Amino acid sequence: MTTEKFDKIDMLPLNDIKKLQFQLLKKQLDYVWKKSRFYRKKFSDAGITPDDIKTLKDIRKLPFTTKEELRLQNEDFVCISNRKTIDIGTTTGTTGSPILLPVSKKDWDGFVRIVKRGFSMIGITPDDVVQLTLAFDQLFSVSMPSDYALKEIGATVARMGPGNNKKQIELMIKIKSTIIHASPDYMFSLAETAREMGYDPQKDFFLKKGIFLGQPLFDRNDRPTTVKKKIEEIWGIECFSDYGSMEMLAGLFECKMHNGHHSYADWLYLEVINPETGEVLGDDQEGELVATTLMLEAIPVIRYRQGDITRLQNNRCTCGRTSPRIMSIVGRANHLLKIKGTSIYPQQIEELLMQEPGIKNYTIEAFKDANGCDAVKIMAGLQEKNDKVVESVKMHLKTKIRITPEIEVLSPQEIYAIWFRHGDRKPQKFFDLRPESLA
Repeated sequence: MTTEKFDKIDMLPLNDIKKLQFQLLKKQLDYVWKKSRFYRKKFSDAGITPDDIKTLKDIRKLPFTTKEELRLQNEDFVCISNRKTIDIGTTTGTTGSPILLPVSKKDWDGFVRIVKRGFSMIGITPDDVVQLTLAFDQLFSVSMPSDYALKEIGATVARMGPGNNKKQIELMIKIKSTIIHASPDYMFSLAETAREMGYDPQKDFFLKKGIFLGQPLFDRNDRPTTVKKKIEEIWGIECFSDYGSMEMLAGLFECKMHNGHHSYADWLYLEVINPETGEVLGDDQEGELVATTLMLEAIPVIRYRQGDITRLQNNRCTCGRTSPRIMSIVGRANHLLKIKGTSIYPQQIEELLMQEPGIKNYTIEAFKDANGCDAVKIMAGLQEKNDKVVESVKMHLKTKIRITPEIEVLSPQEIYAIWFRHGDRKPQKFFDLRPESLA
């Protein structure tokens, strides 16, 4: 399959997609009913069996699955023996203790196959040299399937992992890397190192594209974020967003049209719900993403509440694909802040902080004030204290999103240490200290 040929499934008419998904859903439900202690009990407690699901819409009769259930009853979800397990991954652990997620050979091969489909959407070919700066340790299972998928496409792969900026730059120059897969923040760190080494990030490299995960590149109105604009300005490359989770065992990519993350209709069934009522919402309505796996063997999840706020679009993309698309991630459902009548997500605060030229980095803390109301504290990383920058931040936050947070100035090095103080594999910039989030 060439990179310009779409998988037939990604081109099916919507009605055919629904038929396929229903067939796969029935098989997955029968499977978890027989193999999963958790789902056998959960469905029985709800007074429902797989036989009660007679249409795709009947999935709404099934109860939701939460991350807390997956964390507390982890072993009861598992449907295979240790003998059939070939890999073990974990969630990132940024919203609690990590969850163990075993992978079978069948799951692994399927994961590689869909990642390959995603990379093909981006236009990766055998002519490309791809530098992978994602973690290959700490049970992070996303990196290896990416490596396998790229090799199947025929691209050259440099498995560098994160950090070691100087070697990253030296290798990037030597092997003429054309694509980099990284976190957005890492590109700023790499650019700083490149300049210290006497290189111009935009002129002295061969990079054409960057694939970025862990941070949205578009806002809720589908406009490019400041992060995306800055990376493109600094490096002169085209940016592609990668959204996914270990629970879904999927990485969902933008195509060349940059019009949302294409899902895989034969791998996932997606819904968006009102996070407070559980009501299923229509196309392009903002709510919490819910995912049901359709082909997983080791640890399938049914109506799993991802916790991410987004929109779904089921119309045909301008690239020609008909697969449902997850639009930009607005924030986490449990991170919603209600401050003096204004509802905001931390990412809206981050977007404004990124626009302040004096701020190198930052963290955001949510807490309850003396009156029991939501409040925000920002720790801003500045090379030296600058009252003008602090006042500018306060003014923009007040005029654009109507909040007046407490601001503390720290050095960029101190902020960086806070990001990784719990040994996280990606920077933790938001800390929710409200009692309900710590319960």
